[in-house]
Amino acid sequence: MVDPANDDTTKTIRSIERAIDVLSCFDQATPQLSVTDLQKRTGLSRPTLYRILATLSGKGVIRSFGEPQRFELGHEASRLGANWIGQDDSVRAARPILTRLWKETGETVALFVAAENGKKICVEELQSTQALTFTRGIGFMEDLATGASGKAMLAFTHEASSNPEFDDVRRSGVRVSEGEIIEGAVAVAAPVFDRDGTVKGSVCVFGPEVRLSGARRRDCIERVRRASEDISQALGYTAAIASAAE
Repeated sequence: MVDPANDDTTKTIRSIERAIDVLSCFDQATPQLSVTDLQKRTGLSRPTLYRILATLSGKGVIRSFGEPQRFELGHEASRLGANWIGQDDSVRAARPILTRLWKETGETVALFVAAENGKKICVEELQSTQALTFTRGIGFMEDLATGASGKAMLAFTHEASSNPEFDDVRRSGVRVSEGEIIEGAVAVAAPVFDRDGTVKGSVCVFGPEVRLSGARRRDCIERVRRASEDISQALGYTAAIASAAE
């Protein structure tokens, strides 16, 4: 019988878990952390933490800098993240449609997908070429309940099925927010559905209120709705918006 306490496989798995715990400490709000910060967040001893950081640094996943020493995600973490995003079916299916929407509106266009722990992540973004613009950036993550892009997804989940806050999204297939995250910004988002009718993500347009108002906003809403339907169909779900809203 194998003794788990002396099993090399168990020890290896534990070290991987600890390394993932360290990497998970870095996010949009705290992209740079000290050893003390990491120790508080992970509960690891300093010797163990230094060994993990040295290994991750050697592989380019972590980068150290400054005095006192601080750490941030390295180039290899960016490469791995880009590879994951590039392989996502929704991104491949959505790219030509997002490009069309970007050309039609002249505003920043983004695709979000639902992540774990009630989060959403931006997996594709085409930034507006205009002087005044807004952008979140590929890899940006925040709470699913924040902003039009997240609420467009939430509206079609079982948990929110009886929430009147989302009645307008379920009725129209589009969520519009004004200054919810950035003052003066308008976001127009619509849900994207997977083959089985499950909400997969959302397509969103960001722009300043001075440009996205009146007839131009109405036009943008129609184009975002059409883009969400086209992406959903590309993922294998026909007439997703109409079916989900019934």
